[in-house]
Amino acid sequence: MDIYASLCRNTNRVTLTETEIQLYDLCEQGDRKSQMAVYDQYCKGMYHVALRIVQDEGEAEDIMQESMITAFQKMSQWNRRATFGAWLKRIVVNNSLNHLRKHRKMQKVDYDSVSYEMEAVPDQQIDMESAGMTAKKVLEIMKAMNDRYREVLTLSLIEGMDNEEISEILGISNGACRTTISRAKDSLRQKLQAI
Repeated sequence: MDIYASLCRNTNRVTLTETEIQLYDLCEQGDRKSQMAVYDQYCKGMYHVALRIVQDEGEAEDIMQESMITAFQKMSQWNRRATFGAWLKRIVVNNSLNHLRKHRKMQKVDYDSVSYEMEAVPDQQIDMESAGMTAKKVLEIMKAMNDRYREVLTLSLIEGMDNEEISEILGISNGACRTTISRAKDSLRQKLQAI
């Protein structure tokens, strides 16, 4: 069986098949055909991850391509306990956020200055159906939000990362991360209610 054809049929598997292991081993050895097969599988999804963060199509494409190159160069660092897609997504998110930091100063939230506002009750989930909003409209509202809020909402609500991962990626404390997410969700709720 052709390992490239097999990869396309097994994209949702958490456990790697022998064929996928062979393909990733070939990628690690620098086999261009194998790398192209993996690139084709992940390029569209990783482009959209970058686009949601940087909000620019050209920059998102560059970040996606640089991330794929990084992944192939550092393939030996992938522990294979996580899926390749999850590992690659982490590279794309980090590269996207690094890109934003280079092109504009990201505002840091000091935990001590906002700790008094931390909520004792857990955040309520945004109920899109009751708000009558489509995902597209929510994304448009998020685009108009403060950069920090848009970033944490993208990582939390769209990318499904937990507070610990977000705080590590953004380089802020867990408490500051919770506060920022809470404020961002409140801001999003207010904007949804205003519509």
